[in-house]
Amino acid sequence: MIYANYFSSVTKDNGQPNLNADQFRRMMNIVYIEGVINGIKRIKEKETGQYFKYDVLIFKHDSVLTELTGNLKPNMLLREMYHLSKN
Repeated sequence: MIYANYFSSVTKDNGQPNLNADQFRRMMNIVYIEGVINGIKRIKEKETGQYFKYDVLIFKHDSVLTELTGNLKPNMLLREMYHLSKN
């Protein structure tokens, strides 16, 4: 949960980011998807019989996360979001 942790620390240090509605929605979607992936991984660890059945779900959500983030590092992603909010 690298993006969620980064956004959390930035918000704790500087307050709510000044993003437009689209970028704020994007940030919230990133946090949500990371939470879903984390939850699926936790369930997968506890599963004994069909351990690998969750891999398809994880892959699907990872691809959505990649689409939202462009695989940018968290600081670069937030910088991009600030830039897009100004335009």
